[in-house]
Amino acid sequence: MAAVSALHEKLLKLKNCGVQVLDNHSYPEAGMASVSIMFTDGTKLSTDYWRLSKDGKAHISSFDHKQQYGLPAPINAIGMLEAELQNAKVTEAKHDIESGDLLFFFSNNIKFQALNFTSYEIWVIIFPDGTGQYSNYTK
Repeated sequence: MAAVSALHEKLLKLKNCGVQVLDNHSYPEAGMASVSIMFTDGTKLSTDYWRLSKDGKAHISSFDHKQQYGLPAPINAIGMLEAELQNAKVTEAKHDIESGDLLFFFSNNIKFQALNFTSYEIWVIIFPDGTGQYSNYTK
């Protein structure tokens, strides 16, 4: 439980941080959109599966990336994520102990979730002091 407490404490320090979204270019197929989120304090989150909610509704996810869904062109989920978070500041960051998800709430009524639904490493967060946490070690 000590690792979870340490994670909680480090997540609290992300309040008021801005972010930059980086495409990890790791999956060429549709429905896969691995990203890194760089926080202005130097924290780095890498995640394979994520969801962005806006105004309390699901907006875009890694599963939507390069899907066409009958639209004129495939969705660029990473580009949409980048645009939504461009000028946003973290208002709260927390770890959902039950699901293993990381939850980031932003100033523009956006919630970003780094999803964890397996016992394998789906996300990793590294803090400026060099310490970090893997999604499969948070239970």
